Amino acid sequence: MGSGAEPGCAVRGDTSGPASRDGAGAWREDDPRVCSRQGLHAEGRLGLGAQTAARTDTGRVRENNEDRYLVREGGKTTLIAVADGVGGEAGGELASAAAVDALADGFFSTPAGSMTPAEALAAAIRGANDAVLGAAGKSGQQGAASTLVVAAIADGSAAIGNLGDSRAYLLRDGEIRLVTADHSGEYQSSITRFVGDPRGVQPDVFLEALRPGDRLLLCSDGLTRHVPDAEIASTVRRTDLDRAATALIDLARSRGGEDNITVVLYAARRTFGLASLRHNVVNLVLALLTAVVVAGAIAALLFASGAYPTAR
Repeated sequence: MGSGAEPGCAVRGDTSGPASRDGAGAWREDDPRVCSRQGLHAEGRLGLGAQTAARTDTGRVRENNEDRYLVREGGKTTLIAVADGVGGEAGGELASAAAVDALADGFFSTPAGSMTPAEALAAAIRGANDAVLGAAGKSGQQGAASTLVVAAIADGSAAIGNLGDSRAYLLRDGEIRLVTADHSGEYQSSITRFVGDPRGVQPDVFLEALRPGDRLLLCSDGLTRHVPDAEIASTVRRTDLDRAATALIDLARSRGGEDNITVVLYAARRTFGLASLRHNVVNLVLALLTAVVVAGAIAALLFASGAYPTAR
């Protein structure tokens, strides 16, 4: 893994305008109905490892899929994203593809140390907005737009940004918490912030410190309109990431699957490298020595108090 958005995973789908999710474009025979990615990588030198899994599905009603996801690594950073295209005909496909491509290029081209992760992520999202506008202008697909939710993960922390109603969740100790806030209007089918906005964009950016065992979920609203948060949490908790991603897609499909469905899962976990093993051995030895000293002190006190019998 680690190559970016999987080829063919940005295909046509729903919607007729930047604030609507109605309508559908024409399906191409070579468009895959389901795309998937899974992988494992090591993160930095902190005794943490990370696993990712991603799935996208057309659903049961749409003929085509305008969702696109991204999984890409650069240095110590993993960048994951979900984009849900809107705009009608080929506009949504164009917007979601342009958004994730520009996002990755912009983020990883930021000179090291020139910005904080949150600043770099916000700048990359603004660059994605410009890219969507440029692509729409060249193709004549005016009004093409996309939601975007993205997480940049490095050194045990995540910077998470979003525009629209694609979501990021943090799952920890069996509990689920929504990190992002939807940018949606009075009706579920409308969004108030999106990439492809000629007025410019101001993404929300959140910072999360990650612990070993934490899981991040990025998803399009094709999942959340059918599967409640508590059921998402129980599904992700009881199995590995790859099976969990597939199970979430299946749940949304079984309950109607009116929209495209995309999920990206990320899990931090402990590895057993030499440095962490040495650290654990040192801690064990110290704990044993402490136990011996405490036991000796207790025995001495008992002997002095006469609690132990003596020979006559």
